[in-house]
Amino acid sequence: MEKENLIRIGLTNREAEAYLALLQSQEALASEISEKTRESRSHIYDTLKSLIEKGLASYVIKNNKKYFRPAPPEKLISYLKEKENLIQKILPNLQELYKPKIKKPIVEVFDGKEGIKTVLNDILKVNKEWLCLGSTGKSKEIIPYFLEHLHKQRIKQKISLRAIYNDDKLGRLRSKEVSKMPYSKVKFMKKLSPSTTYIYGDRVVIILWEKEKLLAIMIKDESIAKSYKEFFEVIWKNIN
Repeated sequence: MEKENLIRIGLTNREAEAYLALLQSQEALASEISEKTRESRSHIYDTLKSLIEKGLASYVIKNNKKYFRPAPPEKLISYLKEKENLIQKILPNLQELYKPKIKKPIVEVFDGKEGIKTVLNDILKVNKEWLCLGSTGKSKEIIPYFLEHLHKQRIKQKISLRAIYNDDKLGRLRSKEVSKMPYSKVKFMKKLSPSTTYIYGDRVVIILWEKEKLLAIMIKDESIAKSYKEFFEVIWKNIN
């Protein structure tokens, strides 16, 4: 058990065996440690040298013979602290190397009503202007009570909403309700897609508002969100 734990803190198998043998002997010749560990004399000298370099062993000369002694077990704590100090010293450089050269987009998929609620709550959390492209007006049919709460909180937080609704019966009906809300503006365009795109902060969310297949795909990336915002602005400026 002790041997395995010594290996866990950084000693090699040979170093752990030699150190334990030294602790038992208190003082011993290399030949005696070799016999106890069943390690050849040529190897045991290398192992003992390594323990000395780690501060876990020392030696004295008696009658022209070299006797090895173990460092007290408490020295293991100092040994670990030295390793920790070394890690702390090189940590900034290691962290710099670990940083990705290119920040990759984060893509998450949210499924069902609870997943959509997570997305809508995220709009409140990010607390930035909310752009809505290709709104179908189906959201009220699927999550009516939650949607009411969402808009109340949005207005309380003064989050602006600009929505481009599909120019159909359902889109027109829902837009009348939203346009009456504070911090809200609506426009219309011909129906292009059954999905809706939300843009806010550094997020782009594509939602499929279908009861049997309710799904949202969120992309977190500043450059992608920026390009979608620019695209939205072009459409917004060119429709009534």
